[in-house]
Amino acid sequence: MLLSGDESGERVAIHCEATSFDAATADLRGVAALRIRGSRVLTSQRLILSFWPTEPAEPALSRLLAFIGNRPLVGYYLDFTVGLLDRLVQPMVGMALPNQRIEVSSLYYGRKAKAPGKYAVDLRLDSILRALDLPPRAGDDAYASALASAMVYLRLEPPQP
Repeated sequence: MLLSGDESGERVAIHCEATSFDAATADLRGVAALRIRGSRVLTSQRLILSFWPTEPAEPALSRLLAFIGNRPLVGYYLDFTVGLLDRLVQPMVGMALPNQRIEVSSLYYGRKAKAPGKYAVDLRLDSILRALDLPPRAGDDAYASALASAMVYLRLEPPQP
């Protein structure tokens, strides 16, 4: 599943909530994932998981792995999200997530860096949303951040017909 070729053309926007910003030590609290197909964010095909320190994470992580499959992952601060997930998934499946990664702040920076003039580029997710004339996040949870990342991705990398 994780190593087979992806033929769906879908991507998965993903975001994690954790107890800190250190992927090596943080405890996972929640994950939200949404599929992107063509120019649409499939909000009806989403996965929202909560993790509690007193419960085993493996059943929920198995659901997450089945949901994302081998699709490319889209996100904001994706190195943290994947680093945290890798730490938990690797003992289960014997390897880190092999999925292609698409960091939306890098896409945005690449576009802004091409503009003439020298100025600082604000890479905060809410600033990127405003600059791209997208709706603000509807909350400060994993789902809102995953949805925002999906919208930024589609604005910056529209699908080719």
